[in-house]
Amino acid sequence: MTEGRQSDIRILVSGGRGRLASVLSLVGGDRVQALPRAELDICDAFAFQAALARLKPDVVINAAAISALEACERAPERAHAVNALAPGHMAHACSEAGTPFVHLSTDYVFGAPTDRPWREADPVSPINLYGKLKAEAERHVLAAGGNACIARVAWLFGDGKGFIAHLLRGQDDAVRIARDQIGSPTPIGPLAGRLLDLAGRMAAREPIPRLLHLAGSPAVSRADWVATAFEALRLAGRRTPELVRVPMSDLGSSVTRPHFSALDSSLAAELFGGELDWRVAAMQVETFIDRQVSG
Repeated sequence: MTEGRQSDIRILVSGGRGRLASVLSLVGGDRVQALPRAELDICDAFAFQAALARLKPDVVINAAAISALEACERAPERAHAVNALAPGHMAHACSEAGTPFVHLSTDYVFGAPTDRPWREADPVSPINLYGKLKAEAERHVLAAGGNACIARVAWLFGDGKGFIAHLLRGQDDAVRIARDQIGSPTPIGPLAGRLLDLAGRMAAREPIPRLLHLAGSPAVSRADWVATAFEALRLAGRRTPELVRVPMSDLGSSVTRPHFSALDSSLAAELFGGELDWRVAAMQVETFIDRQVSG
């Protein structure tokens, strides 16, 4: 697909005030119309159908979700409506309209013990409510048929609002980070560029896998990821807290998190021509202190 063809498409993005939708707007420019809940309530199936008919996008990307694990536990009915049921209604409406649909999912659909990064063909094994709801949404989207792709992402960073940026805004002299939680940190700017590329390919009716892992590589512990970023910041003359490596069990979370949720993104690397190496972005100081990102 040529860049010219991609620039012609109109992409409707739900969850317009969320992190990923905001970056999609920044990277995609005028071709992206990211609408907040007040303008596009994905839980209202009829309202979504009406918006689809009125706006006539070439592609829909569902970036709306209740992503905080604790928030899902506090309001399970609302979380079920947003994270599980709404994506199915959206996928069905897009299928009926002939509109390509990209649904954003998560590494937390996995949680069973494993010794390698999860592949698209592996059965899901969520261990918390958030993961279970996102896995249910995937089933609904796949059942709706049509030109749909479920894109699983993980550990987003690079917009000044992620986990490491949160640590840097704190006042603590030391931070305790899990040494035994393994995942796939994903630079949000390059991810947005890849999602826009995916949307363009789907609009052109290119063959796209129904499930696709769009996460950073290689797999890394949360503590080693933070250590890499802190080292880059220190080399740039910025102060960072002391990093204390601890087991997940010492952190006292009210929600169970998987020890190993790293995603194998080799299929996407083959499709798009390379991996999303989180180490490159983690060495860029502005990744953690500014809101501007690049694709």
